[in-house]
Amino acid sequence: MDIKSFNNLVDKVNNNTATDEELAQYNACLNRLMPGTTDWTQLSAESPEIIKAELWRRIQTARSPAKIRTIWPRIAVAASIVLAISVGSYFMIYKNNEEVPYFANDILPGRNQATLTLANGQKIILTMGLSGQLAQQGNTTIGVSSQNAITYTTSGADTHSAVTYNTLSTAVGEQSPYPLVLPDGTRVWLDAMSSITFPVSFKGKDRTVKVSGEAYFEVVHNDAQPFKVILKNQIVEDIGTHFNISAYDDGSETTTTLLEGAVKVSLSGTVPHGSRQELLLKPGQQSVLKGNSLSAVDVDPQEAIAWKNGYFRFNNENIRSVMLQLSRWYDIEVQYLGPVPDEKFYATSSREKNISEVLTMLQKTKGVRFKIEGRRVTVMQ
Repeated sequence: MDIKSFNNLVDKVNNNTATDEELAQYNACLNRLMPGTTDWTQLSAESPEIIKAELWRRIQTARSPAKIRTIWPRIAVAASIVLAISVGSYFMIYKNNEEVPYFANDILPGRNQATLTLANGQKIILTMGLSGQLAQQGNTTIGVSSQNAITYTTSGADTHSAVTYNTLSTAVGEQSPYPLVLPDGTRVWLDAMSSITFPVSFKGKDRTVKVSGEAYFEVVHNDAQPFKVILKNQIVEDIGTHFNISAYDDGSETTTTLLEGAVKVSLSGTVPHGSRQELLLKPGQQSVLKGNSLSAVDVDPQEAIAWKNGYFRFNNENIRSVMLQLSRWYDIEVQYLGPVPDEKFYATSSREKNISEVLTMLQKTKGVRFKIEGRRVTVMQ
């Protein structure tokens, strides 16, 4: 949410024109940023513009790693009064039988951060705003370019030294802030709970990297040196390609979705007799590996890379699949109370939203309810 959107939200609440979702969003902001304001008798008139500016400052502060909180008691009280009056007026004007979702606390979305681990074990935390050289490995310089990408630049030939490997990784609630540009020019983006291990320079007959979690590739094709991605029980070989890989350990299947070019997907290791060993994907197709079964289906490839573009896109997905994706981004524990709903969800939501907004949307879409307690989300019918 930007400053303009936030100011519009405050104005809507004060003017009694906010929707249920907007009111819940505003309520969540105050619950998170203005706890414990009880000295109502000391309230003095404050400009609404000052209140909006201070709330916005607190939202931005809450997003920073340090999470420094500076309390202005009179502004906090004034904001709480505004909220109380607005909520009261809202329900006097908009009385109806529709249940308004309420969450005792809220959870912020994930952040743009990743960790680059060098061959010597040194770890570099990557956040937005970095520039210039980050490290030196032999004759290879690692840095953040003016195009906001992690780059590897080698000076001079290095044909005799041993190949060294680096790893770029993201934790729960993280997404790589920059694309990684491999030594051959291939670009890679990482979603939450993901990693890619790659050589500092590509030598030999092929270019091989290892991936876990979810990654999007824009490969620079080279007939003389094929590009291969190794993941669990599978090898993906580029034939001039843009593709997305999802290979989470906590998932029941591994998928490769092709956007441009072509890829060959092969099973690795020992597979049962009669199982399909490999297939060639065309744009708009997705390979699905479930157990030892490898198959291809037609899909909308934009759904596979919605995460890269800042969105969740749920298309005919059950609640367990939806909550699994939310848990990786919001760093939450999910539990189910009673029977697990079997409805399918079709929804799109920004990954910049707090979790309460996403859950409110889902709650209004299907017969499911949620409760947030700390970082635990309970799913109920």
